[in-house]
Amino acid sequence: MQISDQTNRTEMGRMIRELYTSGEPFADHLGDTVKVADIVLQLPNGQIRGREAVTLENRTFFAFEGVPYAAPPIGPLRFKAPQPPENWDDVLDTTHVEVVCFQTSSNNDNESEDCLYVNVYGPALETDYLPVMVFIHGGGFVDGASYGFQPDLFINHEVMLVTINYRLGVFGFLSTQDEIIPGNNGLKDQQLALQWIQDNIYLFGGDPGKVTIFGQSAGSASCAYQLLNQKSVDLFQGAILESGTFLSPWAFQRRAREIAFTTAAFLNSTFETSDDSQALLEFLQSVDARDLDAAAEKYHNMEYSFEDVEILQGFYWAPVVEVKNEDVFITKNMYGLLQAGNVVKVSRYHQYESSIHTFILDPATLQSMAEAFDQQLDWVVPNDMQISDQTNRTEMGRMIRELYTSGEPFADHLGDTVRFTSDTSFTRSVIKHAELYSQFAETYFYIFSYDGALGHGNVHYDGAESVGHSEDTYYLFCSGQDCDASGYPEQDQVIRDRLLMIWTDFAKYQNPTPITSELLQNITWPVVSTEEGDFYYVDIGENLEIKNHPKEETYKGWNSLYESLDFNDFDTY
Repeated sequence: MQISDQTNRTEMGRMIRELYTSGEPFADHLGDTVKVADIVLQLPNGQIRGREAVTLENRTFFAFEGVPYAAPPIGPLRFKAPQPPENWDDVLDTTHVEVVCFQTSSNNDNESEDCLYVNVYGPALETDYLPVMVFIHGGGFVDGASYGFQPDLFINHEVMLVTINYRLGVFGFLSTQDEIIPGNNGLKDQQLALQWIQDNIYLFGGDPGKVTIFGQSAGSASCAYQLLNQKSVDLFQGAILESGTFLSPWAFQRRAREIAFTTAAFLNSTFETSDDSQALLEFLQSVDARDLDAAAEKYHNMEYSFEDVEILQGFYWAPVVEVKNEDVFITKNMYGLLQAGNVVKVSRYHQYESSIHTFILDPATLQSMAEAFDQQLDWVVPNDMQISDQTNRTEMGRMIRELYTSGEPFADHLGDTVRFTSDTSFTRSVIKHAELYSQFAETYFYIFSYDGALGHGNVHYDGAESVGHSEDTYYLFCSGQDCDASGYPEQDQVIRDRLLMIWTDFAKYQNPTPITSELLQNITWPVVSTEEGDFYYVDIGENLEIKNHPKEETYKGWNSLYESLDFNDFDTY
């Protein structure tokens, strides 16, 4: 309009507001402010209305938030596999999303069972089909939501970002370990969301033939689980795993039936003695969602000793091996499936942070845990080793401690205790996963060791590395003014730019370094190779360094301990 006179410009603004609010304040008509940038799109199920937004760098993008990919999993659909959404008649408002799936550890007013939505973001609707990156949030399978991961930084790299909600906690992972409630509904939600993306993303300008899934922590393990199900073939072409895999001990639950009935007993004492799965299903489908969520939280908060630390031995609400059923997701132990190559074969990109357990353990808790481990060495033994004899289990615990402290007490070596908990919770399983998967498909691996202020890490222990769990996520996601990194060290911005280039180039080319780049210090990223016994990876610190054999000494030690067992039918590792 090129109106430079302030009085005339203000008058034009008044007339524009008149179009939408009849002259009343925009502040009293928040829905009307969106209409300045309405975008209406026709989907097979009906029309949706999105919005335009602007990044800190003044780049315009479109946003459709809260698009249903499944029918609300309520009433008779509670604890069932997700179903496709119904059609709608009116234009559906998808300009923002506030709803979250029920969270086990919080009481958010926006929690709802009707939460199965995707958010779709892209640079422009009318463009060549762009690569699509689908983010699956973490949160231990009990917390988290899609709306906290905004697209601003990805938009500048000419990719689309899709984020998804999936059922959590008791709603997503309750299982009676039979055909009545087989379990894994949260994973099945994710898979239906991926199918929705395949069917619809071209309407937003996305390429269904260039879909990369990525996730952090439990979201990373979820990505790994999606690679175990043959129904996932052709739903995506690449996967980025950030600190989690189905081999991680916390990402699997062996006692799901016991947990289901104990939780139900908090609401109905009948289930203290009843073993009737059908009765349990019918009762739990009838109770109020918030009452059920409270019962799940009560179980989650039950007092337990360090013998039952979830991060070491399995989250209560987590994936399970199912009995055969119509909607089955997984029926065999994960380690064996991966070892045999019974996985979806796509380009794969693995990662862990240098010391990824530090975010969980404050000094007092770590000291108490270390002392407890010294008193009960059998508690440090992973349950996937299946050692039931107490004497043998204690001896295995002694050998595990030997790997970290040369036999001295954990309590005198807190840094080494962090290394143990990190290796047991994340590192060992992630390395093993990459090692096995690399035999069947191109696999890349990195360690994130850059200890920057942008990572928000603040817990450090002598003898342990400094970078904590999920620190790299802060470099990838932000929104609006939060994207302003000018208050952080210049190197933090360089690291952010590097990570974004690596992630988005992998999504575009299934290779993190398709060409050499000064930003990436002209490295050519090697694939993990096991034919000659090598395990190449890139250490992302101040600089990018190509190295071989991550955590070599302790990893070899763990391998020897597992090989000493009389079996190899592991579930986790």
